[in-house]
Amino acid sequence: MFEHVTRVGSRAAPLLAATIAAIPAMAWSQAAPQPQQLERVEITGSSIKRIDAETALPVQVITREQIQRTGATNVEQLLQTISSVSSSGGLVTASASGAATGSISAVSLHGLTSIRTLVLLNGRRVAPYGIGFTGDSVSVDVNSIPLAAIERVEVLKDGASAVYGSDAIAGVINFILRQDFKGIEIGAEYGDTTQGGANFKRATAAFGLGNLAADRYNVMVVASYQKEGALFGRDRGFAQRGIRPYEGQDGGSSGNTFPGNVALLDGSGTLNPLAPGCPGPYSVNDAFFPPTRCRFDPSPLVTLVPESKRESLFASARFAITPDVQLFAEGSYNRNQTRTVIQPVPLSDQFVLPSTNPLCTQAPYNNTVDGSCVSTFLLQPSSPYYPTAFAAANYGGAPDLLVRYRSVGTHNRDITDISQSPRAVAGVKGTVRGWDFDAAYLYSQSKVREQVNDGYPANSLVLPLLNSGNVNPFGPNTPEIDAALAATNFIGDAFTIRSTLQSVTARAASDIAQLSAGPLGVAFGVEGRREELQFRASPTIQTGDISGYGGNFLDTDRSRDVGALFAEVNVPVVRHVEANVAVRYDHYQGIGNSTTPKASLRWQPIPQVLLRASWGKGFRAPSLQDLYLPNTTGVTNAGLNDPLRCPVTNDGTKDCSTQFPTTNGGNAQLKPEKSRNFTLGTVLEPVSGVSVGIDYFRVYLRDTIVNGIDSATTLSDPVKYAPLITRATPSAADVAAGIPGPITNILQTNLNLGATKISGIDLDVRWRIPAGDLGRFTISGSGTYFSRFDAQNLDGSYSGGVDLVNPATGGVVPRFKSYLSLDWQRGPWDVNVAQNFQKGYQDLPGSATGAPRDVGSYTTFDLQSTYSGFKGWRLTLGARNVFDKDPPYSNVGGVTQFQAGYDAQYADPRGRFVYGRVTWMLQ
Repeated sequence: MFEHVTRVGSRAAPLLAATIAAIPAMAWSQAAPQPQQLERVEITGSSIKRIDAETALPVQVITREQIQRTGATNVEQLLQTISSVSSSGGLVTASASGAATGSISAVSLHGLTSIRTLVLLNGRRVAPYGIGFTGDSVSVDVNSIPLAAIERVEVLKDGASAVYGSDAIAGVINFILRQDFKGIEIGAEYGDTTQGGANFKRATAAFGLGNLAADRYNVMVVASYQKEGALFGRDRGFAQRGIRPYEGQDGGSSGNTFPGNVALLDGSGTLNPLAPGCPGPYSVNDAFFPPTRCRFDPSPLVTLVPESKRESLFASARFAITPDVQLFAEGSYNRNQTRTVIQPVPLSDQFVLPSTNPLCTQAPYNNTVDGSCVSTFLLQPSSPYYPTAFAAANYGGAPDLLVRYRSVGTHNRDITDISQSPRAVAGVKGTVRGWDFDAAYLYSQSKVREQVNDGYPANSLVLPLLNSGNVNPFGPNTPEIDAALAATNFIGDAFTIRSTLQSVTARAASDIAQLSAGPLGVAFGVEGRREELQFRASPTIQTGDISGYGGNFLDTDRSRDVGALFAEVNVPVVRHVEANVAVRYDHYQGIGNSTTPKASLRWQPIPQVLLRASWGKGFRAPSLQDLYLPNTTGVTNAGLNDPLRCPVTNDGTKDCSTQFPTTNGGNAQLKPEKSRNFTLGTVLEPVSGVSVGIDYFRVYLRDTIVNGIDSATTLSDPVKYAPLITRATPSAADVAAGIPGPITNILQTNLNLGATKISGIDLDVRWRIPAGDLGRFTISGSGTYFSRFDAQNLDGSYSGGVDLVNPATGGVVPRFKSYLSLDWQRGPWDVNVAQNFQKGYQDLPGSATGAPRDVGSYTTFDLQSTYSGFKGWRLTLGARNVFDKDPPYSNVGGVTQFQAGYDAQYADPRGRFVYGRVTWMLQ
């Protein structure tokens, strides 16, 4: 009989491989383990309770004790220790700088992104966050789940649409919260980085009353409060600058600078009156541009880790009507507050204004060659700040000058995202006449409010002030002008989102017959669900008048009903061979029906060997926002080039290292995504205390819904993606040079785009080593190896994605990622050493030179020691990233995240983080 395999952790490739190779040689000669009597439990991925905890599906279980050993301060950090969790397609709050994500932290299994990874709380759905990177409204903010209340985490590394319905294509992460606690537990924790910044403090309390078996009831409350300080680019040497001549990279610098660059009305000949002595601290000479102009490097001003505050309360109550039937209720409330600060907005004719802006009927905003309306800053000779000598020397007189300006007078952009997550469940469960049943009502909601604190001026107010001639674009202004600039800022709520999920579920399971090989188990159930999404933008934001907000947002108010029937049967085919078949029927209002089957096989020829396989289909219904998000205008990430014009014009204002207008939004014609999943694996337990799991996975995903093709990909092949690019009519000079007109828009609306094929191997090892008087050692390791991650292109071909950076968001699907933990326990002492490893990958080419480069592998070590020798007390001292290793350099940070020097999806900028924890318990 297999023990319940507990898997947390992984290791570097050589160490993991050596451990796996050594175990069989040492273990097969020893005695087989004795069978254990285990209670029937429900494992994520099945509705039928069973005695064998190791099923036909690969499920990784992380216990509360192991969670504490990681030293994680939030759920996001905990999930980064799971090897099957990929940084590509999974967001972290640190990477949200400069993007309207609401400061979400999401999780992606096997690189299939967070929108295809189903997150459950106590086996039930959680309301999606309602907003995320590139228009995602499906993902769950995992940091809304209180770390202090988690009892264990179950990670199903296989598709599970046949059991749970939509969104479970990549797998399921099920957070099981504490239950039936009796007593008092109080904890306090403090941590800080040794380089400074991102300090952390947390207080927790748990109270439980009653024993369900003896008293027929249990009531429990868990509360926590934590704060984390901010970390800025200026606080870390590797992130202080985005201009990297050695790497051939200009990571997000801008020609909209202070002091401002100037040009003629035709956009040619950009110069700066103060060049080459561009005054700091953020205006610099860029080695990739002529020394006659200045560039603005935002890197020091950008938040790497946002200032945050999290409060949570979880309560549960259980009452036993009979020994076999109980009423239950649980409720939780979480409030997260995250503050993000980035550089001041750019203001120049590089940025398009919505045609509805009242300025568009006026000069100079409508004085453009291509007829667009732009946020022009025109300095006329009548201004006291007009550089007369400079203009005469460089332009042969005193013409009007276009200014490429960084609006330091309106201050840094500063926003606070406030999210609230109320949730309640009530129901009845138990066993009646051999049938296990569970019926419950769920209410889950996510409310997000983005509050603008400073730094986002209204174009209709700030541009007339700039064009009045009273603002000095090259130096300090008077206090009166500074106050007038600050008064143009929009202050208040930019938008609010309310995502609500209500459901009623009922299910029952039983062994209905005793066959010669074992019991025949069945389960069936029904679910009714209502999904609602309400997005409310400030009227000012809706007009697109607020500079630096990436365009305009429009209101969305949509809802739909979902109904489902599901069934499952577990068949003992012959002795030691067990088959499981599940099927689910879902009906989505406005979309249609989906029937998803799944079949698995479990064979245990001898007690020490388990062989398993599964096949199934999956689907993901388009979300309400996928379908109905209003189309709006925006801009691309900074630092992009038009490959057809830039080599010829070398125009750093409109064609090179710049931003382009975009159209974003939903598409009501989207089809559901479909998938086929397959796994094949084995678990070996040759001796007591040793377990080795090897599981091959393969997923074929088609009709992939993408929130538009990212601009970097579109521009990487402007011929292939020509239907997505709108250009102005070429000028006579363009025709003479043989180039098309300038880009006026890139289409980024949602669409079904081709297929994705992935395959690889998940490895899990656990080895308990008794050492007599020395105590006990435990080695835990897990690793994920990708053999394939191919995405289909518009022309039907496939492009590989393993060891390649995600050009849209950062992050990578590394060939190999692992986590290894070595734990020593002796008496009251528990000492743990952990290693985090990610293989290197191919970086984005240098934006300035196009030169290819590679990112090195990333290995860090964590250390923790816990002493529990004082009655009721538990004292912990630990450090994450003990050797204070910097993230490996990557070009992607300055391009997609503003966070230069590293990839915020791939690595942690904190460095060495030392923490202490004190817990007191009375039971």
